[in-house]
Amino acid sequence: MYRILSLGVLSQGRVRFSSVQLHQSKPILRNFQLSTFRQSSTGKAQETAELLNWDEFFRLRKQRRLWERLASLPCAMLGLGAGAAVFASLPVNPQQTFMGLDPLLLFGGSTLFCGLLGFVIGPSVGRAWYRIASREMAIELDRKEIEFFKHVKANRSDPTFSSASNPLPDFYGEKINSLQAYRKWLRKQRNHERKGTFRLGSKK
Repeated sequence: MYRILSLGVLSQGRVRFSSVQLHQSKPILRNFQLSTFRQSSTGKAQETAELLNWDEFFRLRKQRRLWERLASLPCAMLGLGAGAAVFASLPVNPQQTFMGLDPLLLFGGSTLFCGLLGFVIGPSVGRAWYRIASREMAIELDRKEIEFFKHVKANRSDPTFSSASNPLPDFYGEKINSLQAYRKWLRKQRNHERKGTFRLGSKK
């Protein structure tokens, strides 16, 4: 009788012990899954950063600018069509003028302004489309672009050396589209600085 009771207690204890183990293993599994997810996301970010060297950066920068330029045309057509639809629906009286201007001339100019406004907004729309299409690469491109502008700011010539005969070439580095172009830009900055230093020294 005593043995049976002791076995029952032991079996209950084992059941309880196993249930406690199962209960405690759930947060461990959750922590393991979260750490695995973080490691995988960090690994992807590191792989993207490693793939995005300077050659790849300039290639993606060209691609983004192409998206911006291609988006300008449909945005301009959309603005032109919207302006034409709005101003064509307004009543026009040729005998009346608005601020001394003919209504047809005023409406036509306003329609063209709507098209020009759409053309100006187009690059921002194209950049937004590019960020949606390749989100991770666009984030790394922005980070690399910040680093690129730091190099441009640190290596550009002093603007005080500028003059009519010695203008500062490409202040923001917008024309740089390759490593070769960046080296050429550096040579132009050094030439600009050397000419400006010689000019100031000659005045003294």
